[in-house]
Amino acid sequence: MATATFLVHPGRPAALALARETAEWLTAQGDAARILQFSAPDRLTEAGTQSDINDVDLSGSAVVVSLGGDGTFLRAVRLAWAHDVPVLGVNFGRLGYLPDLVPDQVRVALTRVLKGEAVIELRCALELVISDRSQGDAVSTQLALNEVVLEKIDFGHTVRLATSIDGEEVFTYSADGVIVATPTGSTAYNLSARGPILSPALRAMVITPVSPHLSLDRSLVLTDSQEVKVTIAPDRAAVLVIDGQEIGRFEPGSSVTCRVPARPVRVVRNEPQGFGALVRFRLLADREQ
Repeated sequence: MATATFLVHPGRPAALALARETAEWLTAQGDAARILQFSAPDRLTEAGTQSDINDVDLSGSAVVVSLGGDGTFLRAVRLAWAHDVPVLGVNFGRLGYLPDLVPDQVRVALTRVLKGEAVIELRCALELVISDRSQGDAVSTQLALNEVVLEKIDFGHTVRLATSIDGEEVFTYSADGVIVATPTGSTAYNLSARGPILSPALRAMVITPVSPHLSLDRSLVLTDSQEVKVTIAPDRAAVLVIDGQEIGRFEPGSSVTCRVPARPVRVVRNEPQGFGALVRFRLLADREQ
């Protein structure tokens, strides 16, 4: 017996209805299902009981099914990666770049997963170590599938961000911000900031400054064995954003260290997608917005 865990966007009644219908179908086949709903960005509700997303145990789950848009998918990735479980994304958002299935394809896709016949793509993520100077250099860790961004807070002013690679100083940017993106995230904010598009199959990361003032405006592409640290230099604070979610304001001296973890994110695809098709989809979708 296999278990499918559904993560449902709270503002999508159709997504919850599909989760319940699919759970009944799985149960009738002799499998099992769990339905989790987000009650807050990091809080989940299951059968009326709330818990922190980091406390959810996925032991025995064969797949995590994300029912929502890109935001739901990114949060599902954080949960699934911690337990080395593949993620299957079903798009209920306006324009989902990450979940590539539509609701009618769920049963076929789940059948393939449970039979071991699914197409699984391996995507590299960023493992982040965050040091908060205002909290006595308290350290916390996070995972990002797309990107981590440190950017300015004060309108009309830049922020100074010092970067180092493998412990060696590189540049101190005076800019609107600095992005460290994965290949998956290279077609998101990184692309808008004129960064390069990387094949999602690569294990790499890219550093892209956002509107730098009188400094190098080219991106730097690093290998998966390298480590980059971005430190907020005096005398202005910056805001930290991970996969589109604002984490908070950080004072000068705070830093984010980024590395590619050995364990990849496993993503279930409806069918293999070539790099050319991915680029066309992403660029044409941007034009239609």
